[in-house]
Amino acid sequence: MKNIVKMKNSLMSVAALSVLTLISTACTTASSSIALPSSIMVNGVAQNPEGIEYDKNDHTFLLSSLNAAPIIKVNTDGTFKAFTSGEKFPLSSAGLQIDYKHNRLLVAGFNGMELMDKKPETKGISFLRVYNLKTGVLEKDINLSHLAPHASAYFANDIAVDDAGNAYISDWYAKVIYKVDLSGKATLFWRNETVISGGPNGLDCNSDGFLLVSLLNVNAKGLYSDYGLIKIPLEKPSSVQVVTISDSKFSGFDGMVINEKGNVIGVSNNQKTPGGNTLLELSTQDNWKSAKVLNVKAIKASTTVAITPENDNYVINQDFTRNFAKSWHVEKISF
Repeated sequence: MKNIVKMKNSLMSVAALSVLTLISTACTTASSSIALPSSIMVNGVAQNPEGIEYDKNDHTFLLSSLNAAPIIKVNTDGTFKAFTSGEKFPLSSAGLQIDYKHNRLLVAGFNGMELMDKKPETKGISFLRVYNLKTGVLEKDINLSHLAPHASAYFANDIAVDDAGNAYISDWYAKVIYKVDLSGKATLFWRNETVISGGPNGLDCNSDGFLLVSLLNVNAKGLYSDYGLIKIPLEKPSSVQVVTISDSKFSGFDGMVINEKGNVIGVSNNQKTPGGNTLLELSTQDNWKSAKVLNVKAIKASTTVAITPENDNYVINQDFTRNFAKSWHVEKISF
């Protein structure tokens, strides 16, 4: 019970790790092209966004809401509108995943109110919410928590999609990954039994048939701890491998994506100040048995990264001590 209380008390300080944590791209590559600004300021909405995704169809950014508000669609000039609708009850939203092939926006939903109520008997809940990518109307609402009944708490964090349309949702607190097929059938895909004690946060799907998943915790100082990167074969998740990364500049990922070069771009921590304050690029030469740090860039506090068809990296700057702030900054980061 002490662990649950500790998690609830620290939610706002570690929410920056949500997988949304936070936002991964699908295994397909976008094809549209447009010149985007290096900075977009969103004013006038208490969105508290943890996740960000770029929609190549209309050249907008989608921002989730830890405050359980609708997901908003943001234009390149900073104007925005509410996008999602049709829910029977509100949920906080973390990771976002566009599935262009099936015209879907996939959203990791969780009960942020319960995780912050300081009551150890309330454990939260994890959902996958499936919206029409064109209209924003809810099409499926899938409860995932029942698949891990003995978990101490639930925090649906990030989402990845494979070529067949199967969605994989990380639950940071339950330390599991759920799988939901196109029909909406949900199963427990993987449970963390590795030597790394952190929960699954950011994840993305490699077109060769495996997931790359970030595992991490956050210590009392708000620094990443118990972290690592793992490789999970989609057809045999029990054959999970820990990716060997010896470079001390790697200190775990919050949100992460695989770019068109096959490298991983993720929000990390500098091990000096709390939160996601570093954008880091990993590459491999042995199909993710091991990896090395290719690029590092200091950034403002952020949670995750979205990659455009032009291979530009965009983060959503976030200050989780001010969850009802009404200004949010989308910024391009170049190595």
